[in-house]
Amino acid sequence: MRKPWYHILYIRSPLAKIFLGVAGAILAVVLTIFQFSIEEPRMKAQEDNWNGRSVEKGAELYYNNCANCHGADGKGLPNVAPALHSKYFFTQRIVDVGWAGSLYDFVELTIASGRPSKVGTQWAQMMPTWSRHYGGPLRDDQVLHLTSFVMNWEADALTQTAEEDPFQCFRNAPTKAREGDKSPDALGIKSCLADGTALMPGAPPPTPTPAVATGPRPPQQLFTAMGCAGCHQLAQAQTEDNIGQPGPHMGNLPETADQRVPGEDATTYVYNSIVNPNAFVNAGYVGGIMPGNFKDQMSEEEIDSLVAWLLDPNRPQ
Repeated sequence: MRKPWYHILYIRSPLAKIFLGVAGAILAVVLTIFQFSIEEPRMKAQEDNWNGRSVEKGAELYYNNCANCHGADGKGLPNVAPALHSKYFFTQRIVDVGWAGSLYDFVELTIASGRPSKVGTQWAQMMPTWSRHYGGPLRDDQVLHLTSFVMNWEADALTQTAEEDPFQCFRNAPTKAREGDKSPDALGIKSCLADGTALMPGAPPPTPTPAVATGPRPPQQLFTAMGCAGCHQLAQAQTEDNIGQPGPHMGNLPETADQRVPGEDATTYVYNSIVNPNAFVNAGYVGGIMPGNFKDQMSEEEIDSLVAWLLDPNRPQ
């Protein structure tokens, strides 16, 4: 009778069977110990891999939804939206707002729910809600990816000097002093005063000056104070090949304003664009970016002077 090919697996010697059994058990133990020894580094590498993917997905979401206001590099646009790629933001911001949790949670909640209740803000754009739980367009995982991307700036932001830090202080949100190595001077960060100005480390507080009654603010000052300069360029013309972002250029506004809305002359168009910006949105732009509360922040006289200044082809800069 012909033996099957696997006859070699049959072992008759009891000693051989014992030896092979013991060797197999020892090998199994060694392999188990080896697997345990590499499991933690393997899991850490996998975690880093997923975190890296999250940052990459967050970067795409950021540039599609957030860069117009917070800047492509996260360093903000003056009077439009605050900097996130900032040493002050990563070391002091949650202390000044009285947040008891972590900065990660603060960023996640801000992205998810926005800051829709703040009125009379110094910023041109109010932070909208992004999570679907609050009426926004993003899923929970997309909110987390955005949070990971913002937090990814921390290592670089912590190398900034106070002078390099792009963070623009909030009005009525002064820096809360901390002691020892957590003080602004020890951290090497700017301190924010109640009026929104920044105080560099070691600098004495400014001497308060008495308030002086003034008349209507000049249009040049309004253009900067209302955040217009952060979104609109006065020196560049708006053309098909040169479309301003996040708002249209205004270099040729005096020549084109009466061509935007049928039936509206230039003065009416510019006036309505200031007091009711979402009534008409230029092609290539989305509504909701330009704030709608300018009528509460400027007098009628100031609005009229700003309109006339914007439509003056020889406007002084």
